[in-house]
Amino acid sequence: MALAKYFPHATKIDFVGARYFAFTLTALLFIGVIVSLSIRGLNLGIDFEGGILIEAVAKHKVDIGDVRKKVSALNLGDVQVQHVGGENGIMLRAERPPGDEGAQVRAIEAIKKALGPGFEFRRQEFVGPKVSEGLFRDGMIATGVALLLIAIYVWIRFEWQFGVAGLVATAHDVTMALGVYSATGLEFDLTAIAALLTLAGYSINETIVIFDRVRENMRRYKKTDFKELINISVNQNLFRTMMTGGATLVAVLPMLIFGGESLFAFTLAIVFGIITGTYSAIYVSSSLLIYMPAIRRWRDEKDVKAAPAKA
Repeated sequence: MALAKYFPHATKIDFVGARYFAFTLTALLFIGVIVSLSIRGLNLGIDFEGGILIEAVAKHKVDIGDVRKKVSALNLGDVQVQHVGGENGIMLRAERPPGDEGAQVRAIEAIKKALGPGFEFRRQEFVGPKVSEGLFRDGMIATGVALLLIAIYVWIRFEWQFGVAGLVATAHDVTMALGVYSATGLEFDLTAIAALLTLAGYSINETIVIFDRVRENMRRYKKTDFKELINISVNQNLFRTMMTGGATLVAVLPMLIFGGESLFAFTLAIVFGIITGTYSAIYVSSSLLIYMPAIRRWRDEKDVKAAPAKA
């Protein structure tokens, strides 16, 4: 790799020594997320709130203000209109009108009539209250189960101490991503759930690479202080960790800049998650191992017991 020669490989950065600063920053960010969720909450999309969604395209440039004025005159409650796919396309979201399914159909027809004949309607959906509530509940359960299964996998592959540290680090990254949705007011829908699950997978991948190096060095440096061993392990993987994060950002940033409204919320969460995932792999997950029960002694005893069997 051409960039490899410009990046120092034999770094000796004291990551463990900076853990108190990292933990303080993490705590402040976490408090900020809790405050934002308590005050602002999440801007739930139609998938979780229920309502009407219409996507249309015209042969001319669409005036968003004019469209909003026409639809608002129908008294359908809160109406959101935004461009999608260029200045000729729009996506319209309206609150769920009271009544049965027939009332929803009439509301959709009224919106289409208000917009006029100059539009081609490519998508129209209605999500009921029971479906939307079920989708939100299932999405949250899926995220929680994913985090738990990740922790169990790390526990089986390493030891339970690694599983706990991995769970905390992954939950940290997912929580920070939730904070992005809350603080920015970006729409939280099924695509956001996909973003959270993607971040969980990326985060644990970076964490496992460092955990694997820690386990390897535990056998190699049996008399080294555990804090120094973690520093050695993180420094040995620093180039790989930074290059992985950088390469992923290079792939995702064009989607964030040029992907349009439909991809903006998803890619913004991914970009923020890559940064926090790299940070948590270096500072949070590895440093947490210091406060776990003696992994080192347990591993050494296991190696001693295994030695006569191999002989």
